[in-house]
Amino acid sequence: MLAKDIAQGIIRGNYSNLDKYSTFHQESFIYKKTNEKLYEFFDLLLNKDKILSVIGSGDQILNSMLTNPSKIDAFDISVFPRYFLEFKIGAIKGLSREEYLQFFFGTTMTTLDEYYDDLYFEKISPNLDEEVKDFWDYLFEFNDWYDIYHSSLFSSENINDDYILKQNKYLGVDEYYQLRRNLSTVKINYIESDLLNLNIQDSYDLIYLSNIVNYVAKNDYLKKIEEFSEKNKGIIVTYIFGELKEAIALFHGYSSSREFEGDSGVIITKSKVKK
Repeated sequence: MLAKDIAQGIIRGNYSNLDKYSTFHQESFIYKKTNEKLYEFFDLLLNKDKILSVIGSGDQILNSMLTNPSKIDAFDISVFPRYFLEFKIGAIKGLSREEYLQFFFGTTMTTLDEYYDDLYFEKISPNLDEEVKDFWDYLFEFNDWYDIYHSSLFSSENINDDYILKQNKYLGVDEYYQLRRNLSTVKINYIESDLLNLNIQDSYDLIYLSNIVNYVAKNDYLKKIEEFSEKNKGIIVTYIFGELKEAIALFHGYSSSREFEGDSGVIITKSKVKK
């Protein structure tokens, strides 16, 4: 079954992507936004030339593109985040900053007015490649944006407008249009894979793994970190939600850390390859 057909089934409630045995799988939901405190470590995401990153909401990748990396390899276990990141990129190319914020993060309405729903999509659609355009054309043919965005195709976290702006440097007034200019030169290579089966062929300045460590066996995760550190010249960033001290102890010996308020933080593993 095609991804667009599965997505349509999820939106209409004819197909469930909520697997009680596994949070993340090939058809798992898309994060609407980052739930990580990116503002605490923008410096780790910026000024990196070659990047490998989990996709998730795509926000980490969009922020990293502010300084125009030459290569981004983006992976995810689910088939859907790639379509959403490309949709966001198409929106940045076609919408003003105010329109983008309203379309993706407007929280004061129960739905966009149908006129604006269609108008915004008409501005986004020409900026999508053929496969991504076909996916979204199909969904918008049968559904309004509100129905799509509030189905279990997407995560259900609360959205706070002020916090969204704090979390994402690319949503700044000047940065948004700088990112738009950069989008014409940065190519994203997409990889459908979970972390443990990911086979990399290049060396990166940044590998961003979000909080995947919370969802896989710790020993397997550390083996993958060790493998990456043997091949790469840059840093590997692991995000931690809660139990930060335990995580720091787990990585003890070859990583540094930054602690944030609320028992979260990042573990920064440096490469064993000399730059």
